[in-house]
Amino acid sequence: MRVDLLHRFADLVGPTQTAVPLFDASMAYAAALQDGDTWPEARIAKREIELAVIDHCVGREGAVDITEGVLEFMRRNRFRGNIRNYEDPRNSLMDRVLERRLGLPISLCVLAIHLAERCGVELHGISFPGHFLVGLQLDDPEASQTEPHIWDPFRGGRRLQLDELAALFTSVVGHHVEPDSNELLAQLRPCHSRLILTRMLENLRRHYGIGHELDRVADTLELLAALHPDVPQIREMLDEHPRQHHLLN
Repeated sequence: MRVDLLHRFADLVGPTQTAVPLFDASMAYAAALQDGDTWPEARIAKREIELAVIDHCVGREGAVDITEGVLEFMRRNRFRGNIRNYEDPRNSLMDRVLERRLGLPISLCVLAIHLAERCGVELHGISFPGHFLVGLQLDDPEASQTEPHIWDPFRGGRRLQLDELAALFTSVVGHHVEPDSNELLAQLRPCHSRLILTRMLENLRRHYGIGHELDRVADTLELLAALHPDVPQIREMLDEHPRQHHLLN
């Protein structure tokens, strides 16, 4: 990994505890992990998609309606979950997501969050166990009188009801969870942007590990160390990790 690209990522994510520019940071780590050899049309495609989604959502009113418009736009433009080849690292590299229109739940959620922001809506990421989601009205779902709005960009932007979420959660935790339980509602809180980025990089570390790409595993640890400089365990893992060569200028 080139040092200049690592430093660019570190400068972009900034100090610990601050919010990170999620989409731009995901583009930056994609560049770092590909040694700058990104999809050449990525920046142009990003701008075209941003303009197109704004145009698509003209006339929609309210956060829920605009979010539905954003997800409809993604569906019409064939952004979808890569079910057939889930472990392909390109599913987590944002320039390749734009190129291939395929991604993991979390990368498609980050794209949805970015496009919603361009349309004036603050859509939140939800670090749901086993499957990342997006939603609105998540500040305190346990105390709220209104049901939160939850969508799954990986599966065509479907809106999920609480009973569906309870079934999904039950399949992960291994015991029955009621749709109105505090145990479920506690999972439906906004996820901090830094933690979203962490989960994306951890996915890549796992993908590269499955493919025995030891250099890239080390590179993801370098990025995680830049993202969390106050967590010495990451640097310790990096120091212990075998790899063929060090960072290149």
